[in-house]
Amino acid sequence: MSKFALSLGSVVLMLIFIACGIIDGFNKSSSTWENERCDTTLHLEQWNIIDLVSPFSQADTLKDALILPPQVWLVIVKNGKIQQLNAVFAPTFQAPPAELISWTDSIRSDTLSWLDRAYLWTLADRPDYPYHRYEQLLESTRKRFIEKRDSMMSDYLGQYPKYKLRINSDLRGNRSQKRHLTMGKSVSPLSQHQFGFASDVPIIYRGRQLQNIRYYKTFMDEIGGKYGLTWGGTFRGFIDPNHVQYFKNSSEMLKQFPELRYEYEAFGKYFKNRVKTMTEAGKADKIEDTQALLATLHDLHKGKACVCDSLAERPTPTNITKISTDFYASKLQPQRDILLVGDLDSQTITLFHPTGIIKTFRLGVWQ
Repeated sequence: MSKFALSLGSVVLMLIFIACGIIDGFNKSSSTWENERCDTTLHLEQWNIIDLVSPFSQADTLKDALILPPQVWLVIVKNGKIQQLNAVFAPTFQAPPAELISWTDSIRSDTLSWLDRAYLWTLADRPDYPYHRYEQLLESTRKRFIEKRDSMMSDYLGQYPKYKLRINSDLRGNRSQKRHLTMGKSVSPLSQHQFGFASDVPIIYRGRQLQNIRYYKTFMDEIGGKYGLTWGGTFRGFIDPNHVQYFKNSSEMLKQFPELRYEYEAFGKYFKNRVKTMTEAGKADKIEDTQALLATLHDLHKGKACVCDSLAERPTPTNITKISTDFYASKLQPQRDILLVGDLDSQTITLFHPTGIIKTFRLGVWQ
């Protein structure tokens, strides 16, 4: 082989490492959200379902193309053989998924938890409200929030009977939050509203909503503070006077409910860009909560599987294509069902979609 060929090969390898942020990380003594990288030189011996579906979590156009609720199949391959096999289904796109356990193969994986079933079903589901995806997990805490909010409102009306209160917004869907973001009424694609932990409660006097922030300081800061609630008027980056929430910020919510990181993983770039933009504008003091969120998210996914932002899509391994052909011939309806195949040998994950789309990604490890 010529020296030129060796040199070219080294350059290509160098570009791949740079694209995935690996070389940049060699000189960093510790891993933080600021220098985290998806290291494709590292391999995992097992994967979590949340990390296998995350690369496809924003495939909303693919979801919209589904005509009937599919069966969603997960196959894990190791040493060239099927190691794990699971499938979920639901009567409607919005319904909670059940596990399909009626096949007769010699391979029989352990039953999935309700949460893993929910993660796998995200390849097909269409809930506008993230809360509904995690209701089993969040319901009791949401009840505590509502009790505190209602007590705060009752306290206020007892002291100031000439005013009225109205709940303008409580549980909020993704589409509504996106409109709030577009209209400048929020600075985040995710809010505690979407998980059932926030409400907007304006004060009404003589049929009109009061705007002066001093009224809300008495209502939500002083009275709400007695119940441990956080007032939107204290936010650094975006003042929201008639907003009250259960957790101080998203970081605190994720620490209590790390299962929600799936919802935040897809917006990692958005949050990092916001920190960068605000810092360059001399407003670093206004993004402390965003930095805390990124730090918590990093702690939660460090050491887990990830997809490098660049050069991640790869040709589908031949053995994986054969597995898909065999499955569609014996178990799946190719015009309806979704197949997700993780190959521990090649460290790839492949999605076979009824639209005919096939995508294979090379997985690395968050560092």
